[in-house]
Amino acid sequence: MSKLKVDLDVKVPERLLKSWIETRQAIIHALGYSWHGYDVFATHRGYHIYIYIKEKLPDEEENNVQFLLGDDHHRFKINSWRIARGVKRWNKLFHEVIYRRKRKAIVCPSCKFEIDLG
Repeated sequence: MSKLKVDLDVKVPERLLKSWIETRQAIIHALGYSWHGYDVFATHRGYHIYIYIKEKLPDEEENNVQFLLGDDHHRFKINSWRIARGVKRWNKLFHEVIYRRKRKAIVCPSCKFEIDLG
């Protein structure tokens, strides 16, 4: 059995979350895997969702399937690096912010309007 982890960084109404879960189930079946269940945990920004499938997947395939299920694309990239380096516990979900990049912005000197540059 594999435990797939999806970091969903948006809060949605319960009925929409239910539909989102149903579409994940359809994706699992379309990929040829067997749905076993799921757990949802609310976070500050959204949800951590654990999806259980009956098949045991290799690490790289597990990461790919998580991405296809809607996992955060930055987490996918970081997990890919962890797998390539042979990190044993590569598939982590964090419940708190451990790093926050400094924002780049331009502030208009006359009106003080701030433009975020990402």
